[in-house]
Amino acid sequence: MKNYEKPVVIANNELAEGVYAASGDGDCWTISVTPDQPYGGGSLGGKTFRVECEHIGMEHISLASISTITFNSPVTAAKFENFKVSVNGNVVTIERENHANAYTTRDEFNSLLEVMAADEATTRGLTVTSTSIRCTKTTNVQGGGADGR
Repeated sequence: MKNYEKPVVIANNELAEGVYAASGDGDCWTISVTPDQPYGGGSLGGKTFRVECEHIGMEHISLASISTITFNSPVTAAKFENFKVSVNGNVVTIERENHANAYTTRDEFNSLLEVMAADEATTRGLTVTSTSIRCTKTTNVQGGGADGR
C-alpha cells in the first residue's frame, strides 16, 4: 500500500486559477476544479466551475464519494447536477450516493458546479483554495475486504 501524502495548496495570483489534488483515502480518487463559465452563465446566475473526478488504482465496494471544495469567500448557494450538494460557509460538499456497488479503475464523473456569494462582486471573485475527495469504502458482500477482493 502506498503512503498517503496530504496535498499542499500554493496560491500564486500571477497564474491562471485551478486546483488539482488527490486526496481522501489517498489512493483511489483524483479531483480537479477549474473555472468554466464567467459570472451569470448558469441557472443560479452565479460563477461556474468544472469539477472532474476520476477513480484510480484499485477496485472496491463503495456507497458514495464525497467531494469537498473550499472557496476564498463564503458561498450562499450552490448547484451541482444530479448529486446532493451542501454549503457551509466557504465549503461546498458534493455527495455522489449509490452510483454502483463498486468503483472500478477509471470510473469518473464531471459536471458543472455553480456557486453564489452574498453579492455580485464577491461571486465574481470566488476562487477555489482547496479540494479533497474521499469514498465510503465498505466490506465486499461476497465476504472479501474493502478493496473488493
